[in-house]
Amino acid sequence: MRPQQSLRDELQFITEFGALLDVMQQVSMSKLRAVEQRVASQASLVEMLSRDFFPLLPAAARRHPLLRSEGEGRLLVVLTSDEGMVGPLHAAVVHQAASRATRDTRWLLIGARGGRLLGRTAAHRRVIPMPADDAAEFALQRNSAEVLSQCAREGLHEAWLIAPRFLSMTRQDVVARQLLPLPVVWSAGEAEEGERFIEPSVDGVVEQLASLWLQEVCVETFWSARRAEFAARVHHIEDARQELAKRTKTVRHEFFKILHERVDVL
Repeated sequence: MRPQQSLRDELQFITEFGALLDVMQQVSMSKLRAVEQRVASQASLVEMLSRDFFPLLPAAARRHPLLRSEGEGRLLVVLTSDEGMVGPLHAAVVHQAASRATRDTRWLLIGARGGRLLGRTAAHRRVIPMPADDAAEFALQRNSAEVLSQCAREGLHEAWLIAPRFLSMTRQDVVARQLLPLPVVWSAGEAEEGERFIEPSVDGVVEQLASLWLQEVCVETFWSARRAEFAARVHHIEDARQELAKRTKTVRHEFFKILHERVDVL
């Protein structure tokens, strides 16, 4: 039988830890609402680019490296977080990324959790911290430019973005989005070279379109990932609170049992 003082100390710890969990849950809910308000006020450019701009590319654009899956090597951009208490979700992201990896895969891990889950076994890995929400768009634009530069410099044939995706408060999954080559769907009757004029040049338009595409996909995926992270953390904390409530009940029962036994003896 445990000493009564030990039980009293554990009860105090459980109470204080429960209060901490309450605060963490409220903070996650507050951040989730803030991100939802921010996303609601932003228009999605990714769908517009793929629907309205990609079909305008002429047949001559097919020869551009950003539209051809040639070369060797693959770049995987993995988006997780620097914060914890979302273990299963981040583990699913890394597992999805690992299933797409080959021996010569290059890794860009955004968030320390991804680096920890992947381990040191993966070569050609680079880990950068998760950008703060208020500076996310600027940081992601810079990262998008680095992705384009690395693919061109190392002759990589494709790049993918793997990240959590928000579906609802109770559902989150993992999405893998193709960044490069640009996911252009060519129609069978695509205009031949010379039938469509592109200014200033086909290459210049493709490069600008690729830069804008990467930026918008990364930004849109980032906000979905943040919502998924906050929602998953809220439910993870709720599960922890329920387990803590069970433990509190057990310890309190044991504490008062000892107390009643002492009273009976007296």
